[in-house]
Amino acid sequence: MGATQDLAEYVSKTSFSALPKEVVQKAKGIILDTLGCAIAGYTLARHEFHWICDPVKDMGGNPESTVWADGFKTSCPQAALVNGTLVHTIDFDDTHLGSIAHLGASVVSSALAVGEKVGADGRSILTAMIMAYEVAGRIGKAVMPSHYRYWHPTGTLGTIATAVVAGKLMAFGADRMEQAISLAADGASGMRYCIDFGDFSKSLHPGFSAWKGILSAQVVARGATGPKGLLEYKSGFCRAYAEEPAMRHLTENLGTSYEVLQDSLKAFPTILCSHTPIQGTITLMKEKNLRLEDVDAIHFRVTPTAPGQGMNYAPDSPLSARLSIPYCVSRAAADGYISMDQFQKEKIFEPRIQDFMKKVTLESDPGFNQKYPGTLAAEMEIRTKDGKRFTGGSIYPKGHPQNPMTDEEIKDKFRRLSLNTLDRVQTEKIIEKVYELEWVNRADELIQRLVK
Repeated sequence: MGATQDLAEYVSKTSFSALPKEVVQKAKGIILDTLGCAIAGYTLARHEFHWICDPVKDMGGNPESTVWADGFKTSCPQAALVNGTLVHTIDFDDTHLGSIAHLGASVVSSALAVGEKVGADGRSILTAMIMAYEVAGRIGKAVMPSHYRYWHPTGTLGTIATAVVAGKLMAFGADRMEQAISLAADGASGMRYCIDFGDFSKSLHPGFSAWKGILSAQVVARGATGPKGLLEYKSGFCRAYAEEPAMRHLTENLGTSYEVLQDSLKAFPTILCSHTPIQGTITLMKEKNLRLEDVDAIHFRVTPTAPGQGMNYAPDSPLSARLSIPYCVSRAAADGYISMDQFQKEKIFEPRIQDFMKKVTLESDPGFNQKYPGTLAAEMEIRTKDGKRFTGGSIYPKGHPQNPMTDEEIKDKFRRLSLNTLDRVQTEKIIEKVYELEWVNRADELIQRLVK
């Protein structure tokens, strides 16, 4: 058997009862966190929401699944397209560390869209989601880091993850699941241009992934033949999308380790590689009682992934500012915190922040991969105008598996996000329903609470 078949058999045979409690609990936290990003995005990224929702409304479609917050119903793939995009508009959603992919946006949107259509219960939704992380996370570890040179893994891996979700909720056997995985891999795309410049394609990637992954599963369900073994094929996904893929990661410890446990939630609404620089800046500025005007330069030594992204010194929109390490660090140095309201256009162009961004520099340190494995660590030095030098840094961003958010912290983040759009009563009902999801009989018991 090949790796694709091994993964397909594992996914098709795994039941909810086989999943450890900590894995299920982690999945619930990701679901709640993902829903919070979407609900906040509906209000805080209103223009972006309409950029994708309005064309979908124009297309129509059978009223199978619900667009969150708005309440509009359309076909299952199209609802997942809108919801997946909506989640990622504020760039506050989760990141699977081994793949550097925002999987929750495509996985949760597709799980609820397909779950609503087929009448799935909460246990089925949780199982499908966990299996999607398992497959996509393993593929991501196999193709990283060279995959990230050209591709945005949120788009590429999200497509495969979504096909797993849809296939699992449609009760695929191993043969159909292998074809769905391979067909989704064949259609996976998403360039990393968006990381450098912060255009709308970044938000669209998980939406398009959800749409394509569901369609891949749907055509296989109707009897269409898809490729098999495409992950390991000589010109297949892993070899086409990576310079030297580590194929062992596809099946190593399959069934005894869980990729969902390697997922990181975000404490800041910014690109993940900015989080340790942000944390280090806030801590060191407070410890040394420094003000913005005291600082002459801030220099970071970081894990090699970071300098390849996030070094935009001229952000001109909320999204591009969230993707700019110089802006995020400057804002943290000025204010001592990072929150959603710091990414308004008037704040981005604040003269003192524009000037300070030029003082922020980053240096890649390949040794960090061995020194700080599995994280985006940052060591830093602040040089003041009177010639003093202070050192500090941060290894694990808040939300990392080694520095996790508690359930209460996840709930508090959800409340802050949800209250931008929904009232407190509805917000608390969503929290309650997500954390009792294994006892929910039908997906729409949760979905109906997501409508404004």
